[in-house]
Amino acid sequence: MLTLKFSPVKSATLSFEPGQFALVSFLDNRAAGKIRAYSISSVPQDKFLALTIKKLGAFSSALHNLKIGERMNISFPAGNFYPQESMKNIVFLAGGIGITPFYSIIKDWANRGLLSRNKITLFYSSKTKKEIIFFKELNKIADPSPNFKVIYLLTREKTKDKRIKKFSRLNVKTIKKQLKILKGKYFFICGPIEFVNDLWKELKKNGVKENFIKTEAFY
Repeated sequence: MLTLKFSPVKSATLSFEPGQFALVSFLDNRAAGKIRAYSISSVPQDKFLALTIKKLGAFSSALHNLKIGERMNISFPAGNFYPQESMKNIVFLAGGIGITPFYSIIKDWANRGLLSRNKITLFYSSKTKKEIIFFKELNKIADPSPNFKVIYLLTREKTKDKRIKKFSRLNVKTIKKQLKILKGKYFFICGPIEFVNDLWKELKKNGVKENFIKTEAFY
C-alpha cells in the first residue's frame, strides 16, 4: 500500500469534499494512456492531495514507481459519496481499500469538531491485520471520541490485538449485533463490487430503505 501526495501547480486551486475521488492519468505513455479513479485520502485542511493506492495492476504499479517531483494529470475532484452534516447517526461499511474515502471524511469531521454532535460507526473488513490501512490514525481519532467507534474484522487471520475481536466476513447479523437497531441510520458502503452488492442486498432485506444507503464500488 502506498500513499502519494500531490501538490497543485501554481495556477491551480485545491478544493474538494471529503469522500470524493479524482481521475488520474500519466503525462507520458505509461500504463497505455489509461485513466483511473482513486478516492482522496487527505482532508481539505491539507495543502496537498493524497491518494492511497493498492498495487493491483499495471496502472497502480506504475503509480507505485513514481519518483518525487514527477507530474501527473489529476482531474478536479468529483462524486457525492459523503454524508451531510444533518445526518446524526452514520454507519460506514468498508472493505479493504474502500476505507480511503471514509478516512478522509472521519479525519475531516474530527478536525472540525463534528464528532461531538454526529455519531459515526465504522465497520472495517480486511484480510489480515497487516492489510488494515490507517490503523493507528483511526484509533487515535476513536480513543478520545465517544461518538466514533471502529469495529475491525479480519477474514483470513486471527490476532491477539485487543482492538480486533471479529474474525469473519462482514454481514448484517454482525452489524445488527453492534447497532441493535438499523432504522434511522445512514449507511455508506465502499469496497470491492461483491462486498458492496452483498451488503446492499442484506440491508434492503432487513428493512433499510434505499435512500438511507449510498454505495461506491471498486472494480
